[in-house]
Amino acid sequence: MRPLTFPRHEGHLIAALVVCVSLSGCGESGSELEKRAEGRADETRTLVDDLAARVGTNPEVKQDATLDCVPGQDDSGLNPTYTVHVATDDTSAARLTSEVADELDAEGWTVKRDSVDPSAEEVEVRFAKGEFNVGVLINQEAGRASVGGSGGCVR
Repeated sequence: MRPLTFPRHEGHLIAALVVCVSLSGCGESGSELEKRAEGRADETRTLVDDLAARVGTNPEVKQDATLDCVPGQDDSGLNPTYTVHVATDDTSAARLTSEVADELDAEGWTVKRDSVDPSAEEVEVRFAKGEFNVGVLINQEAGRASVGGSGGCVR
C-alpha cells in the first residue's frame, strides 16, 4: 500500500487551510460584524428614541450596549440593546395603548398589549417587526416610562 503524499504546493494549501480554520481568520472579520451590529444599533436607538418621544419627555439613556447573543459565548453574534427612561403625563398611557399602538400596527408592527395591573398602575405595550423588538412600560403613579428595544442577533 502506497502512503498518501501531496505535491509540495498542495501540502502548503492544506497547512494554510488548517491554520485558517483553527484561527477563524478566513471568515468574516470581527470588524465587519461590529460594523453591521453598529448599524443595527443605530436603527434600534432611532426606533426607541422615536417611541420614547411619543409617550414622554426628558429622555435619559439607561442602557446602550451591544451584548453577545448568547451570554459568554463570543462567537454567538452581537445583540444591540438600548433603553431610555422618560417622564410621562396623565395622557401617556392612553396615547400609547391607542394612538401609538394603532399607528405602529398600521405600519406592519406586531403589537402586544399586555394586561394592565391597576394596583401597580402599570401599562405595557410591546412591538415587533423583523429583527426589532421594542416595548414601553409606563408606571403611571411614578410618572415615568421605560422604553427599550433590541435589534436582534447580528451574525
